[in-house]
Amino acid sequence: MPSVQPETPPQTLLRSVEAFNRALRESSLGVARDLGCSKGTLAIVRILQRRGTLQVGDLAHVLRVDISVASRQVSQLVDDGLVERAVDDEDRRARTIRLSADGRALADEIGSALDRRMGEIFSDWSAAEIEAATVTLDRLTTTIARFPEPVPTEPAARELTHA
Repeated sequence: MPSVQPETPPQTLLRSVEAFNRALRESSLGVARDLGCSKGTLAIVRILQRRGTLQVGDLAHVLRVDISVASRQVSQLVDDGLVERAVDDEDRRARTIRLSADGRALADEIGSALDRRMGEIFSDWSAAEIEAATVTLDRLTTTIARFPEPVPTEPAARELTHA
């Protein structure tokens, strides 16, 4: 019977973060479903509510997705009447996006739903515990984000280095 190798502390942390990410994804999906929108809509509306007017490239950066993905999602939100496109006042070549009146109403609904959900989830946490968790999560995010995604090597290049 093969022996199980113990995890190193960083591996244990990674496993915990992955489990947290799955739980958060499931919780977000439940909130989105209750509001009758997609997780993508929920995320973009929340970002635009917090940040105001953005260019699609800036939104893609915040979402950590390719600009083509963000652009498709924004187009759907424009079609749904939740987001408006405009010409940037400072750079007439650039297009910006912002919440429409319907988008702002949905943002308010999302905020209320999240407040209720998080109130239930964290009902037995003190304000100090929530603050400490926030500090730790922000530090984890900053630490992980410091390291860019590795550049994939071409299979042929990898084979040459191992030949």
